[in-house]
Amino acid sequence: MLMKTWERYFVRETLKVFFFITFCFYGLYILIDYSSHSGARHHHAMMSWSELVQYYTNEWILRADVLIPFALMIATIRTLSDLNIHNELVALRASGVSLKKILRPFLFLGLLFTALIYANTEFLLPDAMSGTRHIHEQKELQKNNSNEKFFVQHVELKGGTTLLFQDYDHAKRRFFDAYWMKNFNEIWRFQYLYPYESPPKGVNIDRLVRNSENRLRKAESFETKTFPEMTFNKKILLDTLTPSKELSLSTLWKRLPSYGEIESEKQAEIAAAFFHKAALPWLCFLAVIAPAPFCVRYGRTHPIFFIYAFSLFFLVGSYLVLNSALIIGGRQVIEPGLAIGIPFLLLISVTAFRFLKAR
Repeated sequence: MLMKTWERYFVRETLKVFFFITFCFYGLYILIDYSSHSGARHHHAMMSWSELVQYYTNEWILRADVLIPFALMIATIRTLSDLNIHNELVALRASGVSLKKILRPFLFLGLLFTALIYANTEFLLPDAMSGTRHIHEQKELQKNNSNEKFFVQHVELKGGTTLLFQDYDHAKRRFFDAYWMKNFNEIWRFQYLYPYESPPKGVNIDRLVRNSENRLRKAESFETKTFPEMTFNKKILLDTLTPSKELSLSTLWKRLPSYGEIESEKQAEIAAAFFHKAALPWLCFLAVIAPAPFCVRYGRTHPIFFIYAFSLFFLVGSYLVLNSALIIGGRQVIEPGLAIGIPFLLLISVTAFRFLKAR
């Protein structure tokens, strides 16, 4: 796609620094994280090598939206500053190449990594988040059975009945220790209940019936049994069992409430999560256009330290602002679209204006 030799050279040099920074930073993160959590009482110590590889692969996917913009910004600053210091930019400008054309390979990389972060958010991130959570839950239970959760959760079924449950296993897609309140006089208890099977299937089941003394007694038991009359509302089930941050962009889009029609905290969380996930990948583009005008500026001295410092401070600040907007929108302090959209547009506008003014 990049036909000129110097453009391919710019991309190659930027990618070399990018991958070096990425592998070094993430390798250091793995080393620090594992050493600090490898004590005998922590679940890292009970993981096999395959589980550790899976765990840190998931961690990479979870942290890609932060690590990639930082590595791309450092790579962009290093490449452009090196070209400026060695007067290679002067040679290109003297040959009639405009500054906008010189920066085109870096814009291409910024947009490419923005698209990759979108793909990661849509296809890889939901599975990585649920997989990491499953590993934590399983290892915590293996470490100490007393860590099991004993608070009651519930989900509403079609027909007005309610299902109470202690826990839900996302990997096996089943409820544990569930009670179906069919009516006032009849309750079904399940050791395991599989809601996504058609029809729903229970394992180790007791049927409790109210007797003439107004007491619930066990009437019969089943090892396994299907329940065609038990109908789950897929949307309510998804809302109850899956946090908004674990959903893909397309799923959030389908469930996004209309502007001004947010009626619950759950809807606000969905809207805030969608706008946050839609805005965050553009940090890759900001990581390129924010420092570029300062890296190509001519002068007797090239303040490389201040360029690095202020650029990284800007990227950290942008990330914190978007995360704060996510919380504000999710808590319904401000409408989620405005809470995230206003600071995002300001960041894009300021950096794009400065970039377009570069000469």
